[in-house]
Amino acid sequence: MDLIARCVQVMQDGGSDQWDALYPSKEIISLDIERGTLFVCEDNNAVAGIIVLDENQAEEYKSIQWVQNEGPHLIMHRLAVDPQVQGKGIARRLIIFAENYAEHNGYKSIRLDTYNKNARALGLYSRLGYDRRGEVNFPDRAASFPVFEKVLNIANGQEPASNEVG
Repeated sequence: MDLIARCVQVMQDGGSDQWDALYPSKEIISLDIERGTLFVCEDNNAVAGIIVLDENQAEEYKSIQWVQNEGPHLIMHRLAVDPQVQGKGIARRLIIFAENYAEHNGYKSIRLDTYNKNARALGLYSRLGYDRRGEVNFPDRAASFPVFEKVLNIANGQEPASNEVG
């Protein structure tokens, strides 16, 4: 949770209310761990970043015009990189891991949202080939959340990916 607290502080210092004391909470992260949906990337034997991968789409996603309607879809949540190691490609590694995980587990697309005030994430997703499909709004947030999709090319019969981030 120290990583989350550091990320929240950097966001708030930069004027973003994307994350706060309530989200993501210790309970949410504990559930992610319990469900086996939280994946960790290490740098020098320390947790450098996390990502949550599951099939839980926000209710607000129903309003989006997706390109890939047939599922299953992998949903990317809570991508966080320790501010002390940002700029080292950790977020990119986590996203590439998510893409490999999705392909190896038969997902047809990856969907995600990020805060409109998060310029770094918006740029990264675009550079990695994620297409913006629209925007959603969540309660208690000042700005909207652009929603992205990446349609995957799936080869059937592949073995499931491990839980290790490269």
